[in-house]
Amino acid sequence: MVTAVRKEDQEVKAKNNNNSTESIKDAYNLLLKEVQIPTLQSIPPDTYQKIATILGSLKAQGYEGMEAKIRDRMAELICLSAKLLLEIRHQKLIEYQQGESLSSTTPMIDYSKLTDEEKYILDGEKESEKRKNAVLAATIKGRPKVLESISTNIRSKEIIVRFIKPMERFMGINTATYGPFQEEDVAVLPFENARSLIENGKAVEIHVAL
Repeated sequence: MVTAVRKEDQEVKAKNNNNSTESIKDAYNLLLKEVQIPTLQSIPPDTYQKIATILGSLKAQGYEGMEAKIRDRMAELICLSAKLLLEIRHQKLIEYQQGESLSSTTPMIDYSKLTDEEKYILDGEKESEKRKNAVLAATIKGRPKVLESISTNIRSKEIIVRFIKPMERFMGINTATYGPFQEEDVAVLPFENARSLIENGKAVEIHVAL
């Protein structure tokens, strides 16, 4: 019985290793193609999801000794490939956007070549650009009321955070008192206070889908 269990465990590990090896090859090939060709390349829409699945499975395996070192090295290579792939593709998107703003003849971004995760990043950056332009336009066109409205909105904005470190009681920018908080506590805080805690590594933002 014990021998059968061990054999099954070894087969599972071997299968996971094969999947991880294939994932390294796939990620590397995608990365190599993206580096060699200056234009944005089409990649499978579930690329990042597959990488995340493999990494989650790989890290969950209870390896020991040399097997653990091999597992960690595999995970490191997959992570590095994914990071470089995303960064290179993101840089190409930035260059596309800059070209679009400088020339009407520059090809538009082909959204069909983007994964949903990359569209998510691009959407956030476009919103950031719109906000910057709105502030600049209100400033140079002499519209202080618009800027006052923006100021009011950001001051009243609140963020949900989860504490990852204990935090003593403190006064928020709105003069309300918050805390103390323990690790894993969740709270709704003013934007400025929340961002300060997040930047200092004491809390992380919780995104709530509406």
